[in-house]
Amino acid sequence: MGHIPKKFLKGKKSFIANLSSEAGTNRVGSFGVFPTNISFNGQDKGESVVLVVRRHPAVFIPQYFLILVLLFAPVLVLSVFRDIEGLNFAFALGVGTLFLLLAISTAIDTFLKWYYSVNIVTDQRIIDVDFNNVLFHRFSEAQLEKIEDVSHAPSGLLSSIFDYGDVYIQTAGTKPEFEFTGVPRPRDIQDTLLDLLELKQKGQI
Repeated sequence: MGHIPKKFLKGKKSFIANLSSEAGTNRVGSFGVFPTNISFNGQDKGESVVLVVRRHPAVFIPQYFLILVLLFAPVLVLSVFRDIEGLNFAFALGVGTLFLLLAISTAIDTFLKWYYSVNIVTDQRIIDVDFNNVLFHRFSEAQLEKIEDVSHAPSGLLSSIFDYGDVYIQTAGTKPEFEFTGVPRPRDIQDTLLDLLELKQKGQI
């Protein structure tokens, strides 16, 4: 438990027992527990980051499939048109390059949306960053004491297989509901938030 701040060990809450073996995990992943060497704009002195959560990789299965289709599409296109008179190397190269660029573009877009759409839970607040593209992203936050209810739900068959889902957080703030979409281990996230809220209400953090 070397990576867990001492203030969390006093309360003996269940989320510490559930997550202690993963404390100090790297921030580059879908589920980081007490990640080291991470900070964000506006972070208060002494504020500890408890969770850094991104969407589960299985959420992007449709994008993976699209990338594979784009990579193999030139072979299909050229096999259909190979008997057309006048079809030359330049045309084949152009078709291949076009589909390759589309595949690379889709892969980069998928990675950026995964990496920069992030949910952060600290001992003071929750933060929800929604990244749509390089020109637009939305940043929302709420203090822990504003949380009124936390629930979670699976988001399909794959979510039951891979243990991911949506976490819904009702608050009394300007944004009444936060939604952590397609995140791993939604039950653990819910338990962590409720335990942190209890510790906050008791003045232990």
